[in-house]
Amino acid sequence: MKKISYGGESFLTTDGAADALLELVVALPDGHVSELIKLPAVNSDGDEMVVQMVVGPRSELISVPEESSAGEPDTVEAVAYLRGRVGTITAPSEVAYTEALSCPDYEWDMP
Repeated sequence: MKKISYGGESFLTTDGAADALLELVVALPDGHVSELIKLPAVNSDGDEMVVQMVVGPRSELISVPEESSAGEPDTVEAVAYLRGRVGTITAPSEVAYTEALSCPDYEWDMP
């Protein structure tokens, strides 16, 4: 498990969820709006909870490995969502307008 510290608070979550969260924040481009993230976690008493946090491109998160006797929360869906967002954000953008104007296969070339 890893402890995430953010905004003066801390919580424990799975290694995969912590890593995916940090990858998302790193992938967010400057000027991107903030996103609401819901992440299954464990509080200091070992009880499962859902953490809601707003993250943006300049969010300052700290992730530290931590031993815990608490059971790990089910983060499969959250990790899939976070990794999907990273994939969407980092995917190549659509074809540029100037590239769309040239169709060499048909010998079309728009001015």
